[in-house]
Amino acid sequence: MRRVRRGYCLFAITMIAGVTACFSSRGPTDNTDLSGECRFSPGSGVPGTTVVAIKNFAFAPAETRIGVGGTVTWVNCESAGVESHTSTADAGQWSSPSLAPGSVFSHTFTQPGTYMYHCTPHPSMTASVVVE
Repeated sequence: MRRVRRGYCLFAITMIAGVTACFSSRGPTDNTDLSGECRFSPGSGVPGTTVVAIKNFAFAPAETRIGVGGTVTWVNCESAGVESHTSTADAGQWSSPSLAPGSVFSHTFTQPGTYMYHCTPHPSMTASVVVE
């Protein structure tokens, strides 16, 4: 039984390390602190989703354009110790849980329109998703 648990632990650690590396701006051989950094360009397409970075108490990009059926993924790229954020639609279509640094939330948009959103704990943080 212990052998199975160790296997699952190693798998989980490997997966977590892989996800952290994917969103790091450091090279794959640099094992220094990776918190608060993102490798992708905000607004870039990652297979199956468009990424919005949460960094420096802002959403980047401030406007995201996607097609109907597209998915947006918010990634909290703040440094460790910075307050958590949310992605919350002004009209109530979605609301993420509290996203600590390094956390991710995705939402798929099935109807065209412009969706304004904000961070609940920091209402001055606003942005929009335009679904065409």
